[in-house]
Amino acid sequence: MRHGGVRLGWDSGRVDEGTRQNEAAATRREQELGRLSFAFMLDQAAMGLGGLSSLDAILIMAINQANIAPLTHEPLTRIRHGRLEAPAPDSRRRPVSINAVANSLRMPFETVRRHVRRLEQLGACTSVDGGVIVPETYLASPGYVEGVMESHRRLVLFFHQANAAGLLEPLPRSAYPPEPTIPVRAAARILADYMLRTTDALLAAVSDLASVIVLLAVISADTGRTSVAEIAHRLGMPAETVRRHVKSLIDQGLVLRISTGLVTPYEVMERPAWQTFLRENAVNVQRLFTGLAERGVVEAWARLIPPMRGEDVSPARSAPPNR
Repeated sequence: MRHGGVRLGWDSGRVDEGTRQNEAAATRREQELGRLSFAFMLDQAAMGLGGLSSLDAILIMAINQANIAPLTHEPLTRIRHGRLEAPAPDSRRRPVSINAVANSLRMPFETVRRHVRRLEQLGACTSVDGGVIVPETYLASPGYVEGVMESHRRLVLFFHQANAAGLLEPLPRSAYPPEPTIPVRAAARILADYMLRTTDALLAAVSDLASVIVLLAVISADTGRTSVAEIAHRLGMPAETVRRHVKSLIDQGLVLRISTGLVTPYEVMERPAWQTFLRENAVNVQRLFTGLAERGVVEAWARLIPPMRGEDVSPARSAPPNR
């Protein structure tokens, strides 16, 4: 309210209170999306891909995304190679150098080179002129396809959890004609973009990729606390490896060891940098589902997947992987 060109104090206070309420609601949304998305990412990392370890699966994801980057700008190609049974052929894949992969994941060159050589022996990578590719034979292999299908199932669950909680903004209509099956491979590419963006943001605060995965395990613990043994079991990693990364996280002030286990200190969650990360993560989650909606994936879910019951979308953890 104004009087004589002056805004009265009580009116200003009302505006401030409204602003505070809006900010509090946005913070709650960001925190809840963070909780759901970190649990989802941990599930993805713990599951691996086609029998690979969590770290190798992320490497394959990064290499494959670089290989197919030029194809994602071609609508007809996106339709042709969006189905699970139709990976892009090797001739259409753009090789990526080991150095570029190492830089994108902030990993030492020699570490990536060693992993890539082992992945080549497993048939998951192939060296060609200009770098490495994830070959079509691996992307069509039963183990890889099974892993992608399980990953997709968890993506559908993540969407329904976030949507049921009212955490998503309205999504756009599909820009593609309806397809007879869900474009699972196209969804996997969009999901990989989200996973790599979020991993890169975490790497800005955490020393290395393995530590990022361990930190997600601490943050996403069902009881709010966990242990080295539980993390090792959950991720299928050697306990000594987990212990080493836990120590690094403790030294960085990101994890605290208390009498009942490992926790993320409350002060970490209150840091401006972490609040900024949660805000950016909320934007990236919305971007993930916007991309899936525009590609026709969300529409396909609504058309081809039976409606979920309330208990189906309650937060849950999958069983640890068998390796």
